Amino acid sequence: MLAMARSARASIERELINHNSAPTSEQDLTYAKVSANTHNGELSNKIEIHYRCLFSENKDGFATQKYIRINGSPKRSSDLIGTLNAVLFTVDDLDIVFGNPSVRRRYLDILISQIDKHYLDALKSYQESNRHRNHLLRSIREGVSSQDELQFWDDQLALHGCEIIKTRMEVVNRLSELLKPFHMQFDTDKESLQLLYRPTIPMSEENPTTSSIVLALEKSRAKDIAQGSTSVGPHRDDMSVLINQNDASRYASRGQARTAVLALKLAESTYLKERRGSEPLLLLDDLLSELDTTRRRQIMEHVTQYQQCIVTAAELDSVPNLFVSAANNLLVDNGKITPA
Repeated sequence: MLAMARSARASIERELINHNSAPTSEQDLTYAKVSANTHNGELSNKIEIHYRCLFSENKDGFATQKYIRINGSPKRSSDLIGTLNAVLFTVDDLDIVFGNPSVRRRYLDILISQIDKHYLDALKSYQESNRHRNHLLRSIREGVSSQDELQFWDDQLALHGCEIIKTRMEVVNRLSELLKPFHMQFDTDKESLQLLYRPTIPMSEENPTTSSIVLALEKSRAKDIAQGSTSVGPHRDDMSVLINQNDASRYASRGQARTAVLALKLAESTYLKERRGSEPLLLLDDLLSELDTTRRRQIMEHVTQYQQCIVTAAELDSVPNLFVSAANNLLVDNGKITPA
């Protein structure tokens, strides 16, 4: 939450609220704060996210408000992203292999946005331009607007889309290099693992250009008008995970996919360290229960080399005893946190 200004689980702020603590009248107020002091070399920041829950006439009876502050100054979510770098491991990460392309795009967007403000700005501008273009496409389909009006939004999509695709391709290529030693360590069958970026824009050259994107948009106009949505561009791109040159989403077992995701996440942590010059915070959310004893030991040996790592486990037996004895252990029982 402190790294990305949003929960990894809840899709909207309202889902964070314990309904038993929600206000029942306009006089009631529920409040919470999540905060941390971050240190990166000589740079220190105090991050705060304030939540207020107000009585409302809507179906759930409450509304939420969120305020972000860095060193006491009000900030937007985009200002917060990148202040604290974190890598989250969770059993849901198998969706990176088996999920739909939007899951893999979101994974890349979250990773890159933590280290590249220009990318985050380009992504937001692209998404806004795409919304306008889609609205115009539906208006053209209904006979209200002219196709000539598409040129402006095509140019905007090409401008921002070109930067997005180039950056994603660079990051995917680097991750593909970094994950190989980790995969060799975890994979007893010594299979090959590779990542490939799959753009929807046909490219004759290695990298996209604004002209190639504009040309692709022009060629897809008839289809886009009929559908009322833009069919090509980075919002439709994908990343392939290949095991022995085969698409893992089709052919990988859960064990193979789990090993691939572990290697990818450790490559992600290494990449963040490369780019920021400091280690990210590692978060292992009930991951070890899904791994065999050998992989539990391997991953714990690696992550304990980092300055900070937070591991959650429903069963303490899933964490090797050596690491339990060296850790600061906390027990969460019915919402109360006590030393264990």
